[in-house]
Amino acid sequence: MAVGISAAASWSPGALAFGPSGHRVAGHIAERHLCTGTRIALAPLLAGKTLADAGLWPDTIRRQPGWEHTRPWHFINVADRGSVARAARKDADNVLAALARFEQELGDESLATRRRGIALRFVVHFVADLHQPLHVGRAEDRGGNLIPVLAGARETNLHALWDGEPLRLPGGPGPRERARSLPGPEPDEARRWQAASPADWARESQALRRQVYGFRRGQDPTALPAAYLAEARSTVDRRLVQAGVRLAGRLNALLGPGSPCPGEVASGQSNL
Repeated sequence: MAVGISAAASWSPGALAFGPSGHRVAGHIAERHLCTGTRIALAPLLAGKTLADAGLWPDTIRRQPGWEHTRPWHFINVADRGSVARAARKDADNVLAALARFEQELGDESLATRRRGIALRFVVHFVADLHQPLHVGRAEDRGGNLIPVLAGARETNLHALWDGEPLRLPGGPGPRERARSLPGPEPDEARRWQAASPADWARESQALRRQVYGFRRGQDPTALPAAYLAEARSTVDRRLVQAGVRLAGRLNALLGPGSPCPGEVASGQSNL
């Protein structure tokens, strides 16, 4: 890292990308799938916070002096038919490389608790970012940031739309309630999700481009059809569930006994 870990002496939840609500949803879902040993190992690293809180911190600091270098860590640019692996090798400043680096730090018990706690916050955040389709984006439109759209009466851009905040319905449930309401996978499907690698998650996001760009672009900003928005909500919900389940799997492997939890059933009640 280009800045000392001590630069993050404090952290607090903020409001930036999947959107703050989406990151919280993924964190709440992950908490339901943690093994008991993982929860114990996480406690000193979270310092009284939850995974839902922890995932917000990397967005709050990336525009702060000394942390601007972290901005490229949130995404990877891949052409429509390009290779995720080749793109990752071409430029080491990307979300896949950053996730691998911070997973290694998180799992290294010889490091100070503060440093591992910061690594945890990056891991929680980047797992969710990889599931947002436009964090595996086209360089030419900056992952959809350069495409203005209308979601109902709200003017936004395509990337922000898929971060999820413009898709939220007025008066809808908060992140904790939303996490409770989203259907989870069956155990076999959860195991398949957790067996996939971060590069696989990135390829899934890349494969969603047909849907993401599946509207006729008109005069900017383009008004998106109601059917497009409804399908986008459904896809975002599924990606958040996948992110939460997979985050738990990574944390169980790094800090606990692995997944599934031997001798126990991961609770669906713990922190929700």
